[in-house]
Amino acid sequence: MTAPSNCYRPTPLYRVLVVASLLAAALCGWSLTQQFDWVTVLFLVGCLYAGGTYALQGRSWVVVDAEGLLCHSPSRTRRVRFGQLDNAVEAGRWMRRIVVTYYPLQPDGLVDLNQLSSLALPAVERQDLLLADLVEHVPGRGG
Repeated sequence: MTAPSNCYRPTPLYRVLVVASLLAAALCGWSLTQQFDWVTVLFLVGCLYAGGTYALQGRSWVVVDAEGLLCHSPSRTRRVRFGQLDNAVEAGRWMRRIVVTYYPLQPDGLVDLNQLSSLALPAVERQDLLLADLVEHVPGRGG
């Protein structure tokens, strides 16, 4: 079964980063068996945190439908309607990601124009198409 064209899966680079983080954590663990050092413990915790973060991002994906975008993550799912969009830009140095700024919804369902929120999407395959699709729906920038 193939994913629909509006479903954007995470880049395979996340798998490489998870493996590299776990390998670095294993090396820190091995180093701790040779000689205990608090700096190595700090690096071990950092490697495990990085591996967990990359694993979480690697299991996330983005879906664009007629109403807006849906960012699925193992920790939460967030929906942003096209009417809420303020901007969508690509940001980052070595792993470019799309950052969406939007106006959140009030409890009554209306858009709160006094507050601006942001959502950093995971780096995805076909990211250029996702960015173009989002920019097209940004008021004043797209169609």
